[in-house]
Amino acid sequence: MLKDFASRKFEILFLIFIITSTIVVYLGHFDNPFFFDDKHTISENESIRSLENWSDFFTDADTFSSLPANRAYRPMVTLMNAIDYSIAGGLDSRYYHYHIFFWFIVLIILVYTLSKHLYRISLIDNKYAGVIALFATAWFALHTANAETINYICARSDSFSTLCIVASLLLYIHPFGRKWFLYIITMIIGIWTKQTGVMFFPILGVYILLFEEDSLVTNVKKDTSKNIILIAKKIAPVGIIAISLFIFNQYFLTPSSTNSTNYGVSRFEYFSTQWYVTVHYLANFLLPINLSADPDLAVIKPWYHIKNIFGLLIIISMFTLMIKTSLKKNLRPISFGIAWFFIALLPTAINPLFQIANDHRTFFPYIGLFVAIPYGIFYLLKKYELLKKYKNVVILASVLIFIAHGIGTINRTKVWSSSETLWLDVTQKSPNNGRGLMNYGLTHMAKGNYENALFYFNKALKLLPNYYVLHINLGILYHSINNESKATEHFKKALNLNSSSPDPEYCYAIFLIDKKRYTEAEKYLNLAIQKSPNHIRSKELLTEISGKATNYQEEIKDLENNTKEINSIENHIELSLKYYDAKNYNKAIETCKEILKIDPNNANAYNNLCASYNQLKKWKLGAEACKKALEISPNFQLAKNNLKWATDNIDN
Repeated sequence: MLKDFASRKFEILFLIFIITSTIVVYLGHFDNPFFFDDKHTISENESIRSLENWSDFFTDADTFSSLPANRAYRPMVTLMNAIDYSIAGGLDSRYYHYHIFFWFIVLIILVYTLSKHLYRISLIDNKYAGVIALFATAWFALHTANAETINYICARSDSFSTLCIVASLLLYIHPFGRKWFLYIITMIIGIWTKQTGVMFFPILGVYILLFEEDSLVTNVKKDTSKNIILIAKKIAPVGIIAISLFIFNQYFLTPSSTNSTNYGVSRFEYFSTQWYVTVHYLANFLLPINLSADPDLAVIKPWYHIKNIFGLLIIISMFTLMIKTSLKKNLRPISFGIAWFFIALLPTAINPLFQIANDHRTFFPYIGLFVAIPYGIFYLLKKYELLKKYKNVVILASVLIFIAHGIGTINRTKVWSSSETLWLDVTQKSPNNGRGLMNYGLTHMAKGNYENALFYFNKALKLLPNYYVLHINLGILYHSINNESKATEHFKKALNLNSSSPDPEYCYAIFLIDKKRYTEAEKYLNLAIQKSPNHIRSKELLTEISGKATNYQEEIKDLENNTKEINSIENHIELSLKYYDAKNYNKAIETCKEILKIDPNNANAYNNLCASYNQLKKWKLGAEACKKALEISPNFQLAKNNLKWATDNIDN
């Protein structure tokens, strides 16, 4: 039976089955919406709306995002986003998912090809290399943790850069690709997709050391200077180009406004926390039940905390295993896989990021584990002769693993299907994540459940008192329930936090427009565009209201002239409202008094008089006017609201 499994025909058919199964488990994800960084890199990014300026993507990192602080140099991501926008004819997330998934299928095939090659050159009896590679590939394709990357559109930077790294290694292995240095081209594309693509350089070095110039490992006592020189020659072109490109991209093409490093934490404490984060990642690899779209892991202090020490011991154990398995040719896929895992984790371990851990970051590192662990399992089964005795058990266990991961992937896809399901999951998995609480509150606010929304916003506020986005959302919520003073307070707080984002100015402008304060709104929209010239929503809104401030003043003048010509109560009421909206409260009061001379029992005039006095903080006069309005019209709800506004402040 195992011989049948080792046939070329079986390998091809099973690989097709893996791809088909992957399509089936991800079938529900194509309609999943934009999330997180998709907003500023896609939805609000004017640059991706035309392919005519595609060359700018490679020379101007401002095209990557509408948020100045998030402008990383990733031209390939911007290019792919622009291509998808063009094909879709707009912001249709399905086309982005189709494109990402296509490359995921390609990567599945490449993972199979790479793992089979590594197993074949390591095994003495290599007829089962293909079977082990199929197990590794199926595990990779269906693994639940990978759903965090595939469902998240902006994480295409992780999946596509990983594809480029795997492709680069395969091109190096292939004689034609090595002869013509094709692997350097794919490496450059990978670096242009995400800076972690530079890690192909050390991965290639480890591959050469373990599988080509292995005398450095097997015979350390021997004079190995020639081998070292030979390895250096092999990796020199890659190293020079990778490091040079990284430095050039980072220091010459990345804008100074970009803020990717968290200087608010100690670099060493961040690094030591990554020891425990590594355990978190390993746990999710073995049993992915704690996946979160936005984990709430924080820097662990002191550095010698038991969690960190435990993580360090695990890492030391893995390094020990990596070194021991490197000494035997038939165990080197294990050594290589472990090395890949740690090399891939290195960029996010040594540079303090604002998110201490993120479950979509593991897509690249996990490739190493998918290479190492299946091979290690096969080695143990062969060593203790368990494969022949328990082959049916092994097959059944493998099938159950794939089914479990398939179900897990389907469930994670459902979690990513809407904002409500995603952020509910985050609040459950990461209850100390203020951003998660805020975003779940937003789903309640969208449905008009303001009380629930405020509950989650206030919980988030305790964790993130200086988060400008939270203050914006509190401003929007209070405006929705007509608490204008609270709304203004939070909008002003968001503005005063001086973020590089255009959102505080943009959202405050919307608030001002709703109050018909067009001149002020124009001012804040211009400030938003000054911060971020690619912020499409600010530009569209500014165009929409352009001239309205002037027109509004003209409307007041026209109404004043009409009121003089036709001295009607209706004209006076409308004029008082116009004055009120223009914040000319004294003129509004004057007009209301003119109305009351004509009609002493006009409830609307008293109500408008009350509101105007309230705006001037003349609370007692406002209360008196509203009481008059309610004497005339006891069920006048606006007058009741304005009276409460006045009396609440009199009491204070």
